[in-house]
Amino acid sequence: MNKLDLITSLLPPLVKVWGKSLRYQRVEYDNYLSLKKQGQKVLFSIWHGEIFPLIYLHQKQNIIALASPSRDGELIARVLKKFGFLLARGSSSKTGVKALVSLLKEFKKNPSDIVLTVDGPRGPRHKIKEGIFYLAYKLKLPIIPVRARCSLKYTFNSWDKFELPLPFSSCIVKYGKPFWISSLSDKDISNYKKELEEYMENKIWKT
Repeated sequence: MNKLDLITSLLPPLVKVWGKSLRYQRVEYDNYLSLKKQGQKVLFSIWHGEIFPLIYLHQKQNIIALASPSRDGELIARVLKKFGFLLARGSSSKTGVKALVSLLKEFKKNPSDIVLTVDGPRGPRHKIKEGIFYLAYKLKLPIIPVRARCSLKYTFNSWDKFELPLPFSSCIVKYGKPFWISSLSDKDISNYKKELEEYMENKIWKT
């Protein structure tokens, strides 16, 4: 067994036990549920550093996630697969077009919700990549911004300031209002980007 296989076998059970110890509060979850009840698929927009609580909360829902083709991406892909996520492979930094094509193909094969870490895979932190708007327009999916805030956490000294909730801490997960994308003009994409960044950074916690 190589190192990657060993980590892959040990990490999912650890994440599951860790995630189960947290106390979750979903705020404005109806922003998502009301669309789900209508049969509408959505695009979850999250920050790279806040992904941990979402993996546990949305496990085994066949949500499509994007993992980069790097070694780190392979590890993430294996962990997500263990939690019942569907995988598309590609990086929004180097092979952005390939990543979008991969997501489109996976959605066509398995129509489901999609989750994107919109400032990943390597930042800049809390700066949204434009691919989510092309995907939302092409698939006619609303974007649902999601933020997580935990009472006790360890913040890593990484580009994304990755937040690891400490066991038994409380986590508030906020589901924002849906954003619909109706145009792909350069001006509109720029406006969507500014609006969504401002909403995810500040406004989502004030509504």
